[in-house]
Amino acid sequence: MTITPLILGSGSSGQAISTSFATLKLKFPDLKLALPVQLMRGSSLVEERRKYEHPVLCIANPHGLHAQAILDAEKAGYEAILCEKPACVNSREVDDLRAVKVPTAVLHGYRQTWGVQTLKQMIEDRKLGEVISIEGRYWQASTAERALIRNRTGEAASSWKNDTALSGDFDVFLDIATHWMDAASFLHGSVPREIHGWRSYINAETAHRDSHVQLMANFSGGGRAFGSISKTVHGSTHHFELNVIGSLRSATWKFLEPDQLIIGEGRDLSVFTRKDSNFGSRQSPFHAQGWLEGYIEIAHQLVAEVFHGRTTSYPRLSENLDLLEALFKTRWNRTA
Repeated sequence: MTITPLILGSGSSGQAISTSFATLKLKFPDLKLALPVQLMRGSSLVEERRKYEHPVLCIANPHGLHAQAILDAEKAGYEAILCEKPACVNSREVDDLRAVKVPTAVLHGYRQTWGVQTLKQMIEDRKLGEVISIEGRYWQASTAERALIRNRTGEAASSWKNDTALSGDFDVFLDIATHWMDAASFLHGSVPREIHGWRSYINAETAHRDSHVQLMANFSGGGRAFGSISKTVHGSTHHFELNVIGSLRSATWKFLEPDQLIIGEGRDLSVFTRKDSNFGSRQSPFHAQGWLEGYIEIAHQLVAEVFHGRTTSYPRLSENLDLLEALFKTRWNRTA
């Protein structure tokens, strides 16, 4: 048996998926992986399916094309699909994808990291007591940087995200807020029952590209989450942060310090340090591959389950559709 990843999309996400499968091929020969194949733009998914024994379609083209690619892949007979988030960009597409049966993993990589998985276990073991709220942020500076360039040169750089047919009607909300809310939902164990939001378009390149979003979510059983998600925070690199506020202790995980948790108890702080190598590339703690770890872990879990019959856990299409359905019903307080 040979499993061949076929990469649809040549941007940074497609390159990350390709690198992830190449890593898995080297580290886990028992998976029977071939090297990834980059599909040419306009390739027939039906014809590509016929070329390989067990192809996995990896979708990394623009967001607005994801839903149709998933539907086309199922129709073409692919046994497994790996899709960049979000799986779709509107409520109609959520409904269209509900009937998909082929195993489909969505690349919400943060929840597959050591930090978020450890937080989940601490919550389940009640080491933090009753969870009062999950709060945090996901801050980037890409929109701020592009605004400075426009102000200096008078010219805007081209981007597929400026086209609603390719990006949908949002930027930050669908592109990275989905990551933060997926992690918060994973920790709570369910999707929000209601979401209230506020968004800003300051520094935006086009009228639809929100640049800064605040989301407050309510979960069944009284759970809460609050996130500040932005691409226009000057000086930010890739600041993804989760704070679990519990009745007995608090715990904080930051993507930029991925192998440690900060635990608060009363007025005291302690550092809980990762010691295992059970996630992603299986590199030793403090020698890992950053955000690629989530990609590697999800790809590994999908292949192990579909082609080798192992019981695994990864972000599934059905979960992503539940989350997107909740997000599309967000009650927006106001915009700026």
